[in-house]
Amino acid sequence: MSNYDKNFICPKTKTPLVLSEDGKTLHNTSADEPISYEVNDIVDLTFPKELFEQDRKEQLAYNDAYQRYDRGVTWVFESLNADEATTRQKMTDLLGLKPGMKVLEVGAGTGKDSELIIRAIAPNGEAFLSDLSPNMLRLAKQRLQPDNVAVNYFIANGTYLPFEDNTFDAVFHFGGINTFAERKEAFEEFNRVVKVGGKVVVGDESVAPWLRNEPTYQTLMQANPMFADEVPLQDLPKNIADFQLHWIFGFGYYVLSYAKTDKAPEVNVNLQIPGKDFEDNWRIRAERNAKKNS
Repeated sequence: MSNYDKNFICPKTKTPLVLSEDGKTLHNTSADEPISYEVNDIVDLTFPKELFEQDRKEQLAYNDAYQRYDRGVTWVFESLNADEATTRQKMTDLLGLKPGMKVLEVGAGTGKDSELIIRAIAPNGEAFLSDLSPNMLRLAKQRLQPDNVAVNYFIANGTYLPFEDNTFDAVFHFGGINTFAERKEAFEEFNRVVKVGGKVVVGDESVAPWLRNEPTYQTLMQANPMFADEVPLQDLPKNIADFQLHWIFGFGYYVLSYAKTDKAPEVNVNLQIPGKDFEDNWRIRAERNAKKNS
């Protein structure tokens, strides 16, 4: 891919990018906050340049583990008695993809889910695959060689995405959101770049609440404390609809799916309760209860 300045904007200032004459650097066009990004075999659009410590540790860990990563993930599937191919297909199916769509995958890793996404948007689709780990993304680039889908690779922090609002038909992320230093901001960013009506699918470790006292799941959470993480429902954007929570991987992982809406939902607290000859509604009842409790 060579159209960096056409496919991306500055992830911090949201201003256009300009490619240097030697083709090695992208510069934003902000007079107040000039920032440059390196163009190597994969363009690096990471912001901030100095990552939060939690994000930096994750980047280093995945850069170190990239060659054994797929073997480890397959072992996790097997230990949780889950079929890897079936599970991945079910997750990507939640995106509702069709040929020709434009899709973003944050945290593409070595490209196993990316392969299914690319297959679903062929022909003539466009996939943007990002990861914080250059080594992981290089493996994905080696693996994926489609001839009927444009694939764009870039290194990035999922909390600062280099795109205009309402760019994508769908956004997918699996396996890293629990460790994001700015998780709520990342959910907002996923929602910002997806089109109204577009699907967002996000998942990670979390043992289902009704199984947390079972011995084998207790062992799982002790071995990897991230399995004890709660589903981050409090971090979801307000302007969403068609929300679903799925438990996968033998109830050791969750997947959230929802569609972006143009505004947050509201309820009509002033609607009169029918059949009453005096004013009564949710607002009046709330005011009455507040007086009782004051």
